[in-house]
Amino acid sequence: MRSRKLLRCTAALAAAAALFTGCAKSAPKYHVDYGEKKGIFVDAEDAYEAGEEVRLKTYVVMDASPTVTADGVRLSPEYDGYAYLVYTFIMPDHDIEVTYSLGGSDMLMQPLPIEYDGDVGRLIDPPGTAYPGETVILKLGLIFDVSTEVLVNGTAAQQTDGPDSDYLYYEFVMPYEDVTVEIRSKNISAVDPE
Repeated sequence: MRSRKLLRCTAALAAAAALFTGCAKSAPKYHVDYGEKKGIFVDAEDAYEAGEEVRLKTYVVMDASPTVTADGVRLSPEYDGYAYLVYTFIMPDHDIEVTYSLGGSDMLMQPLPIEYDGDVGRLIDPPGTAYPGETVILKLGLIFDVSTEVLVNGTAAQQTDGPDSDYLYYEFVMPYEDVTVEIRSKNISAVDPE
C-alpha cells in the first residue's frame, strides 16, 4: 500500500515537472542597432534578453577618446589590462541604439590608405582610403568557374549580398591602420590529374 502511494506521488511529481518544463519559454530578446559601427565591437551580438548584462569590447586606441552610448546613456569603459576597453550595461526591455565616436586624435579622424594586390583588374571603382571603423564594400567582376578569395591584411573579408548579381561583393571594417587588400582568383573548371 505504501509503495503504491509512493509510486502515485512520484508519478504526480514527474507530471508536474513535465508540465512546468513544457511551459518554460526563453525570454524575448531585444535588438541592438549599432549603425555602421558594429565591427568596432568585438563579438557583439544583435540581440540580448531584457535584464541581461551586455559587455561590449573595443580595441584600445592610443591618443584617442572613444565615446560609447547605449540607449542614449554614455557608458564609462573599464580597461581589461590587455587590449580592450569594456563597456557594460543592462539590456532594457526594448530595442536600443548603440553609438560609437572617436575623438582626441586628428590622425585617427583622417582616412587611411587602402592598397590592392593580386587580381586587381576585377575590382570596380575600389576606394583608395577609408575612415577607421567605416564599412568598406568591394565590388568585383563575376567570372564563372573561378573561385575568389579577398584578404584584408591577411584575413578573409566577408562576402555579402549586393544590388547586382553580375558582381561579387565583399565587405570589411576599416581598422585603425593602413590595409592591403589581396584578390586571389583560382580557375576551378580545370580538373587536377591524380
